[in-house]
Amino acid sequence: MRHRILATPVSSNLSLVTVRDRSRQIGELFGLDNLQRTRFITAVSEIACNAVQFAGGGMLTFFVGDATDAAETQCVVAQISDNGPGIANLDALLVDPSARPGVTGVGIPGSQRMMDGFFVQSQAGKGTTVTLEMFLPRGTARLSVRALGALVGQLTQRKAQTPVEELEQQNREMLLALEELRRKRAELEEADLRKNEFLAMLAHELRNPLAAISLSLELEARAGTSESGHTFAVIARQTAQLSRMVEDLLDVSRLTRGKVELQTEVVRIDSLIDGGIEMALAEIKRRGHTVRIDYPAELVSVRVDIARLKQVFNNIIHNAARYTPQPDTIAITVTNTDSEVTIAVADRGIGIDPDMLPHVFDLFAQATIGIGRQDAGLGIGLTVVQRLVHDHGGSVRAYSDGPGKGTRVVVSLPVVEAQATRDDPVDGAETPWARVEHNVLVVDDNRDSADALAALLDMHGHQCRVAYDGASALQLAETFPATVGVVDLGLPDMSGFDVARALLAKPALGTLKLIALSGYSTAPFRTEAAEAGFSHFFSKPVAIEELLQFLAKG
Repeated sequence: MRHRILATPVSSNLSLVTVRDRSRQIGELFGLDNLQRTRFITAVSEIACNAVQFAGGGMLTFFVGDATDAAETQCVVAQISDNGPGIANLDALLVDPSARPGVTGVGIPGSQRMMDGFFVQSQAGKGTTVTLEMFLPRGTARLSVRALGALVGQLTQRKAQTPVEELEQQNREMLLALEELRRKRAELEEADLRKNEFLAMLAHELRNPLAAISLSLELEARAGTSESGHTFAVIARQTAQLSRMVEDLLDVSRLTRGKVELQTEVVRIDSLIDGGIEMALAEIKRRGHTVRIDYPAELVSVRVDIARLKQVFNNIIHNAARYTPQPDTIAITVTNTDSEVTIAVADRGIGIDPDMLPHVFDLFAQATIGIGRQDAGLGIGLTVVQRLVHDHGGSVRAYSDGPGKGTRVVVSLPVVEAQATRDDPVDGAETPWARVEHNVLVVDDNRDSADALAALLDMHGHQCRVAYDGASALQLAETFPATVGVVDLGLPDMSGFDVARALLAKPALGTLKLIALSGYSTAPFRTEAAEAGFSHFFSKPVAIEELLQFLAKG
């Protein structure tokens, strides 16, 4: 139900002063905040100006009552009607203001964006009616007829403003609106910070159970005693998928806060691509795909954070494998010029809808998917790809001819002249894991994770002892001559940093080497770990192969 408040004619540009004045009074009386009031006044005066320009004038009527499309919500309503020629191309005008020649300023599309409700009725030769709705603040009591009568009485007693007074009032409102925008921006920035902190905390908390699951599965696979190989393989694949999503969550949190610090070095482009393929190999094999790589005659080098760029190519290749339902070939083509190298990853999978293509790198962007799709992901991976590539001075673009026609993702990176260094082992060299034995003290309050890690290390010839808190670790160190300590940083009784300092202070453990474990892996954590005496830092869930390689170095 709606109640009519007042009406005022719109006959000329001079009458727009009255339109703005009445719109302001309505906004003030019904409790609109500064920003709402400014939006309401601007939109009403803009539509009234159109009525003067295209129809020679009209009538503005104000109402208050129920919103059209929001149940249990009250609003103030401004309705501008004219008897002009109507709008022949209304749908086009709502999308593109240039569709109506002679229109300047905000126009109908801009007014629509400013209002909570916006409705246009127009017929050729029968005029146009535009209805604008602005919701009243939440918690506003439902207005009775008596209360409305009192408010209308206040309106009739108000003196009309002169054009000069109106201009002064507009300036005051503009300053108030700017201050309101600054306040809302600060609130949004604070909310965004809290969201990023939540994502980081979520990723950390998810990493702890993932570490236990991953290590237990690794232990089961290496023991080779299970009769449920298929079941464990399924669990392993799903755990790997969950781990990828957690990593993406944490990465996007770091990237949006500018917390990623790149450790760059010169490397040949083929080692990055090969690393990305290796990381995505499980998904490639599971889908039955093959990978074809076309390298140029001369391979160039780039200066990048190796781990991050391998992650970039892993994400792109993994997507190509995941979104190509039938066994097929993923084609990787590398071309280079004097200044940049271009890597194109092409598949013949499900493709991308043209409407979605401009948004594939947007955070949390997802194409419309059916309920049966189980591999949709979080809409984070390509955002991480884009931001990491941009941080390296490169660019990334996506191309597709539409659904069912495949996708091509192209990464360009600047090349360097410096000589690349490779840390890859020499072909035929023996992996020395079994020849180097350590006494390893594992300290982690997640008992499942600690026990599984110790069992895996025992399996590879190391002697392990486990402590589930800091005090127990220090006590155990009195009798166990550890040469390596693997310490979780988030212990219940004391921090892993304090445990490290206390262990290193024991004269009997003079050769002790410490490895930090944590679900948090931001630069401040790594810096503090180094200052506490840790030799290396592993993020949870730790990749057992990487840990074994580190231990093999002595």
